Amino acid sequence: MSVAEDESPLVKSNLIAAALDLFDADMDADDWATWICQLASESDQIDAEDVFRLINEDRAVAGFPLVSAPELVEEEVSNRRRYFKDSIKNAIDRLPTKRMIDVMTDVVDTATVSGEDAAPLLIDELIDSYELGVRSFLDREAENVEKLIGSIRNCASGGVRAVAPLIDKLDSVIRNWDRVAQPIQVSMKSRGLEHDQSRRMALDVRSLGIDLFNEHQMLDQAERITHLLKDVFAELPEVANRLEEDSVAISNIHRDRQREQKRADDWVREITFEAQIGLVFKDTLKISPNGVEWKGSRVALDDVTGVGWGATRNSVNGVPTGTDYFIYWCDQHNVTRVQLNRENVYSTFIDKLWKAVGVRLLTDMVSGLREGERYRFGDAVLDDSGFELTKSHLFSADEKIKATWAELQIWSANGSLCIGKTNDKKAVLTLPYQGANNAHVLEAAIRTLFKTGNPKLSSILED
Repeated sequence: MSVAEDESPLVKSNLIAAALDLFDADMDADDWATWICQLASESDQIDAEDVFRLINEDRAVAGFPLVSAPELVEEEVSNRRRYFKDSIKNAIDRLPTKRMIDVMTDVVDTATVSGEDAAPLLIDELIDSYELGVRSFLDREAENVEKLIGSIRNCASGGVRAVAPLIDKLDSVIRNWDRVAQPIQVSMKSRGLEHDQSRRMALDVRSLGIDLFNEHQMLDQAERITHLLKDVFAELPEVANRLEEDSVAISNIHRDRQREQKRADDWVREITFEAQIGLVFKDTLKISPNGVEWKGSRVALDDVTGVGWGATRNSVNGVPTGTDYFIYWCDQHNVTRVQLNRENVYSTFIDKLWKAVGVRLLTDMVSGLREGERYRFGDAVLDDSGFELTKSHLFSADEKIKATWAELQIWSANGSLCIGKTNDKKAVLTLPYQGANNAHVLEAAIRTLFKTGNPKLSSILED
């Protein structure tokens, strides 16, 4: 809109200021903002020297004495600017509170291009007056925000159910507070400043979100608070930057947790298995995250200290009569043994058993070796650098021989794992797969090491 295009800024400003008293209070907020911004723009263009010159030109034509002191005009221009500001204040004071806030928000958004450009002086002064008028409300609501933050912290130990209703209330109070503070925030941004009260509130609430996550693992609630703050405090550049960093961090954590959950779900699927064993009277062989079960007796996965399995081919007079399959596991007190003749069940179960228990047993053993632990297998002792084997002599005492991994070899024979010194056939350890605890675990570790060529068994953890 424009008013009297050919007139000077002073005349235009006077016309708009006078018209403000005539505007309908129900006029759209955008229309109010347009007229107020035009008044502010015209007011900014008033030049005291131009006014001084025009006044004296008119007075000269009329035959009146000239104004001798430009300072008199400058003083009157300042008075008019105060009158323009008072005209705007008086006009918007007639508006309902909600309409007044909408008008002030539209005014500052329009005048500053949402805080990116400097506003006319009249707009800055108008916002400063507005801030004085709403200060008591902002202070009171800021206290309510602090009380809610304290209540949420106190209830956090009760879990999400305890804090969720309070965060709902916090969300509502902050959004209501921000609606009133928005014109001030945008005005401060256009001046290269931040609204101190908004900044303090944003950082206090941000700290709450961080604590909910760090101390109570409430990722969703922390994420909700971050989104809330990004939404209502976008006009605070420093805070906005921190919140963006928080948002990225939370997104990364959320993605990582989803991956971890997927891996956990996949692991559950990979180790879960159940089969009925027996022709008439059936027993259940089962493995799941709850443990390993046979005939109703269950051992928790973490309690399993050893595993083993193997197969025995049977024959009569050289004619094959089938194969028996054996699986066992043990804890610190008992050994559970299973015999079956179904190869598919056997193969599937030991695959599940390896993933559920074997990998953990291997990792624990190798980690212990790295810490200096030694483990006995039969009459041999394992350490990180190799084996201490027993070499038997017919007419003398047995001899202990230390062999590094570079001096050792392994092979399978007659249902056993064999470990021997390369250049000494009598220095051999034999571990039956069906009887020696964790022979398969040991074999997997050694074969993995031999692929690397490293001198320490614990190096497979790194590889």
